[in-house]
Amino acid sequence: MFVGVELVKDRASKTPFDPKRKLHALIKNQAMQRGLMVYPMGGTVDGRIGDHVLLAPPFICTERQIETIVERLGDAVDAALHLTTTE
Repeated sequence: MFVGVELVKDRASKTPFDPKRKLHALIKNQAMQRGLMVYPMGGTVDGRIGDHVLLAPPFICTERQIETIVERLGDAVDAALHLTTTE
């Protein structure tokens, strides 16, 4: 199973984050600190801008394990966004 999450600054306009923030890499680091492995990628809009992370949990995940993955990813995204706004 693969789940991709695209990260945008504004949902309505789908405006991507500034690539200098390297949000995808920050999310990966924050996720790993929480025991979650994600596959980060930048430049997904045009080769330069755009961030996403890919999750690849096994098919045998329980509902509780999926909830844990979602919770940890949410915490990692929140932490990464906080880091980029305080720098």
